[in-house]
Amino acid sequence: MSFLRLLTAVLARTAVLTLGYVAFAEVLSHSDSTDALGAGLLFFLLVLVLVLVWSAYDGLRRGVGAALLTWALTAAASGASLVAAYVLRESGDLGAELRDSWLFFALLVAVPAVPGAAVGAVVRRARRHRATA
Repeated sequence: MSFLRLLTAVLARTAVLTLGYVAFAEVLSHSDSTDALGAGLLFFLLVLVLVLVWSAYDGLRRGVGAALLTWALTAAASGASLVAAYVLRESGDLGAELRDSWLFFALLVAVPAVPGAAVGAVVRRARRHRATA
């Protein structure tokens, strides 16, 4: 995988996750609900499902190594961009929020990416094995 292709893939995934957060936060701001815990859990679930499915697709298309590299870099970048989007929305201190929250958001992306990429790679290997048999 070329560097430019990797960078494009990481930026696309980071943009989708960040824009998803911004859209989710905008919908919540116009909602009558005061259940912050439920909204947070719903956001985590949406991110988990999106990353799991997308990383499985990447593992199927590119193999486990390329998929894991893409999602590791995406986790690092999206952790920073999600914190930055939150700070811009809530007007907080970017440095403090990055220090306190970056790892949490990065792991929120990285943890479901690993099994997703692995499942995609297993399916890829099974398809190749079936095609040669």
